[in-house]
Amino acid sequence: MKLRRGAWIAPALSVLGGVLLVEAVWRGTAWTLLGAASGLLLGLALRWGRDGGLSDTDSFDLPHTLDLLRRAHDARMGWAIGLAQGPVETLGDFAPQEQDADSRRRGAAFVQLASVDGRVHVAHEVEGTYVAIGDFPYGTALLLSERGLDQERVTAAVDDLRRLIESMRLAERQTTSGQGLVARQLALGIAGAQTLEGIARAGAELAQQLAQRGTAIVMRNARERDAMHVIAVSTTADKRLAGRRLNGDAPVSRAIQGGVPIVTAGGEDIFGAGMPERRRHERAGAAYPLLDGRSVIGALVILGREVSPRDRIAALVAELGPRLAAAKAVHDAEQRAVLDHLTGLRNRGEFQRVLESYRAQQYPPAASLVYVDLDHFKRLNDSLGHAAGDGALKHIARVLEEAVRDGDLVARIGGEEFAVWLPHAQLGEAWEVAERIRDSVANTMWQWSGTAYPLTTSCGVATYPEPIADILNLPAAADAALYHAKELGRNRVEKASRSD
Repeated sequence: MKLRRGAWIAPALSVLGGVLLVEAVWRGTAWTLLGAASGLLLGLALRWGRDGGLSDTDSFDLPHTLDLLRRAHDARMGWAIGLAQGPVETLGDFAPQEQDADSRRRGAAFVQLASVDGRVHVAHEVEGTYVAIGDFPYGTALLLSERGLDQERVTAAVDDLRRLIESMRLAERQTTSGQGLVARQLALGIAGAQTLEGIARAGAELAQQLAQRGTAIVMRNARERDAMHVIAVSTTADKRLAGRRLNGDAPVSRAIQGGVPIVTAGGEDIFGAGMPERRRHERAGAAYPLLDGRSVIGALVILGREVSPRDRIAALVAELGPRLAAAKAVHDAEQRAVLDHLTGLRNRGEFQRVLESYRAQQYPPAASLVYVDLDHFKRLNDSLGHAAGDGALKHIARVLEEAVRDGDLVARIGGEEFAVWLPHAQLGEAWEVAERIRDSVANTMWQWSGTAYPLTTSCGVATYPEPIADILNLPAAADAALYHAKELGRNRVEKASRSD
């Protein structure tokens, strides 16, 4: 990092900040006054970096400025990401402890999260109070040395971190422009993302900043090539769009299928019919195909009637396509290891892993397991053929997915047998879920080759810790309850007893 004329002023301001800190603590000065003083010093340091001693991002002394903040707010650690200098972690001059490695990881996770979602994150932990704030792709955080701080101290830290982000963004713009800036900002934004969804979210946030509009990323489904799903939405877009499956005739689906940008006209919704009702200007939009070579893998959607600057959007589309394609290849490979190839539900191995992980907690909360079995499956296979049997299993899988909450798990664990894992659910809640599944299957006619056929299921419910005292015994108990339901005539729900 190269300092130009007057580089001495930042260290001098840092020392002055430390003096003010000692003075404030010794005299019991209000933290609001200290926050104002540190904000003034930071402003002077950053203004000098912009107007006097520092001319580019290489000479912008980010580590030292971050250390100034750390000292001013009596923080143990500081983090910043987003400049060409790369990630910065300022530890200060405290004596390292055994838990410092965990603190570093937690702080890095907070700053990466804040850089993507743009929110203020405050976490009161044993080691102190984490304060993180971001504005994609930049993020900063401090670990304040005390737990449970008052709101004034937290607000003062947030204000100074926000000033630091503004200066980082200004330093970036002074040295980079056009497609190069888009490429590097995207690279910085996804540096901390570990999943396909995380990379898509980073792309959506950058597109929102460039276009000043809500945005979304739509991609093809791994198992069904013609199925499209919204996998990420930006902070100003309608959150109800996330995870939505799109019809093949939706404008964005046509853009993906044809490989050409589409802009909606009139009142047509860019996401097609059946989407949440939104204001007219939020339904309009433009869909830009995302390419990996010649293959279209999805689309970037910009909401609103006018999109600018178009050159930046085009640069983002060119950069985002190959990155998402690479992440999707890894994602699909990982999913194949944990998913059932026919239904797309979790497989038996993944179900067992989740069960064992839950049991490994020091004090596992109550939980329930529902076993679901498709009645007379062999008869269906023999009369209609194995293709029909596969179709019926897929139908049951969709019914099960619709019956559970976020955080629950549905797995196919055998030929026609399914498991529904309900963490934190008592017996009453699990019984309601099982009965809802049974009723939904019995009252939804399944179609095969244009003909409707009735289907029914039997369910067994087992709950930890009462009556089943060991989580790993839940599968056997749920299976016994399922057997009772079969014996009593099928199309019913039975619960496990302590003897099971």
